[in-house]
Amino acid sequence: MEDHRDRTTGGEACGIEHLAFTGGEATLHRQFAAIVREVYTSGYTFSFVSNGITFPQLYPLLLAHRSRFRGVTFSLDGAREATHDRLRGPGSYRHVMQAASICVGTALPFTLNMVLTASNRPEVQEMVVLATRLGAAGVCFGWLMPTPDTARHRLDLTSQECCAAQAEIRHLQQDAPVAVGLGSGYFSAEPFFPCAPLEQKEYNLDYRGNLTLCCQLSGYAGGMPGTDVVGNLWDVGLIEVVGRFRERVAHYLADKRARVRSGAFGDLDHFPCWYCLKYLGKVAGLAPFSQHPWAHELASPRGGGHDADA
Repeated sequence: MEDHRDRTTGGEACGIEHLAFTGGEATLHRQFAAIVREVYTSGYTFSFVSNGITFPQLYPLLLAHRSRFRGVTFSLDGAREATHDRLRGPGSYRHVMQAASICVGTALPFTLNMVLTASNRPEVQEMVVLATRLGAAGVCFGWLMPTPDTARHRLDLTSQECCAAQAEIRHLQQDAPVAVGLGSGYFSAEPFFPCAPLEQKEYNLDYRGNLTLCCQLSGYAGGMPGTDVVGNLWDVGLIEVVGRFRERVAHYLADKRARVRSGAFGDLDHFPCWYCLKYLGKVAGLAPFSQHPWAHELASPRGGGHDADA
């Protein structure tokens, strides 16, 4: 218990008030219920992302800790059942519908998240309509992180398609009856953009205890191991590793400013997550896919963030 109290105090000292669980499917962790109880007892608020499959068994736990529960985000990769199930497997869509119904019946807050792909891109407006009909607090559209798997299945949008989707979502934000959000990664005219990790408003801790620069492809097996790892909480305390995080961010920003000044900042670098993934060496696996819409950018220099101390 002493170790736990030290970590809790560290969280408070670093300004951490909320814990969000993502995955994979975080609710499949064998001790998820115990973790929720511990988070509640320690005074943090919490939320999580889920595919909805375990929700019928899980929601009584959330009701018991309702005062600190801030909501669940259900992953829904299509407004239509066939679209979602094609990506997630037969029956997946109905699991989300059942989970959303439980939330409505028990007044538990929920939102939807759709990662845009070549398969579901035409269903953006339908997803807003569906979120409204289901009683969701909102819907967010995320950017697909490019990997060899997404390349093999031809799921990635071109930069032009990403910008067109972004414009449509911005338009829907004006009149939609529910909140419509745009996830990180979309085109930014400015090289420096709002980013929770870079602004040190958010820290990502993976399942191994590694504090990483952000959650996107954290620990991704196809990338260069350790390039995004700042420190491990089994080895150092939270306060110390957060200090290292701040130093790493300062190094990253200084390097980026130098690249902008030197003219080495390319057109696709205006997609923030692409820039970071390339900077950290996490997109090298796309090189064999010569027809991939982003592969031609791999020939440009990566930046040097991969040489920074982890």
